[in-house]
Amino acid sequence: MPARIPVILNPAARSTQAAAREQAIRALTPEPELVLTAGPGQATELAEKLAREGHPLVIAAGGDGTMNEVLQGICRVNAERPPGEKHTALGVLPVGTMNVFSVELGLPSQDIAACWRQLSSHRFREVDLWLANDQYFVQLAGVGFDAEIIQETSWESKKRFGPLSYVMSAMQVLTRQPPVLSVNVEGRPPLVGSVVLVGAGKRYGGPVPVFPKASNQDGLLDVLVFRGLGGWEFAQMLRAILEGGYEPAEDIDYLQLREFTVTASPDAPLEVDGELAPGSTPVVFKPAPFKLQVAV
Repeated sequence: MPARIPVILNPAARSTQAAAREQAIRALTPEPELVLTAGPGQATELAEKLAREGHPLVIAAGGDGTMNEVLQGICRVNAERPPGEKHTALGVLPVGTMNVFSVELGLPSQDIAACWRQLSSHRFREVDLWLANDQYFVQLAGVGFDAEIIQETSWESKKRFGPLSYVMSAMQVLTRQPPVLSVNVEGRPPLVGSVVLVGAGKRYGGPVPVFPKASNQDGLLDVLVFRGLGGWEFAQMLRAILEGGYEPAEDIDYLQLREFTVTASPDAPLEVDGELAPGSTPVVFKPAPFKLQVAV
């Protein structure tokens, strides 16, 4: 009998909704090995343990935050494996508020049973894996504005107001003077702005294709640099999304880069895959030394 596939789930304070998610996962066929977290950050520890035990696939059940925690754990182990040794793959079972990566992979996010059938069929795809300093990410990252919003949004606020909590935090952040960010690429003059958004795939913060040229298999990051922080820049971004491109965009720079550094004055926070990362600027973005296998 084949080993059960481990699924790491954040029970989210044991709410009624979370209990329903847990019950739905336990009812899946073939039956998964459900592993529950007990606190923030534990998904990383559990994923690392499961990868060290030799599981070929570890699945994150939840939103992008749970996915990225699991990613950190399996990548720590994969980084230690010698060339040619099989890596642990990542799977995402989207049962959280938002899982942008599952949409990017084309998984049936609204049908947990159909999604599980795909994940448990052991079909895999190799995608680009990136580092922001020492933090792995596969979908998106940001320096400054969006990271500050995440930093401002408490768990209590998210629980009480849902997605509206981010809007409330954004209004607070917009009242402050933004940091001056600089995107530094070897051999080119620096690009200066107030917001830096980074995409490994087309989508950022939801199903909308913010990065129309992006691919998670092209070895490049798509980078948006907002020269200011106001309605005009966001209007240009919306126009570019609707028209499928950023040319011409007077106050936004769109680049495709393999490696670059973002500095800030004063220091600015960083987010990866929608979660606040440790530390702050400067941030070095570069490819990880290996690719990531994902279940599709």
